[in-house]
Amino acid sequence: MDVIEINAITGEVTERDYTADELAQRKTDAANAKDQAKIKEDADSQRVATITASLDHAASLGFTDAMLAVMYPNLTP
Repeated sequence: MDVIEINAITGEVTERDYTADELAQRKTDAANAKDQAKIKEDADSQRVATITASLDHAASLGFTDAMLAVMYPNLTP
């Protein structure tokens, strides 16, 4: 059995298998969740790359790590 339905008023418990539509939706949801996790991972990687490049550029202009830490205390890769 895949689904357990509980009637909150009567306390009746029903166990049943997924319907074909529910199973298809579950597979779609799992695929979408995987896609969203990949998108977030890519965005996080891009964020780190952007911050690192920005800090490297600032260092090339003569800013020290201490100066950057004071100016941008939350800017860490």
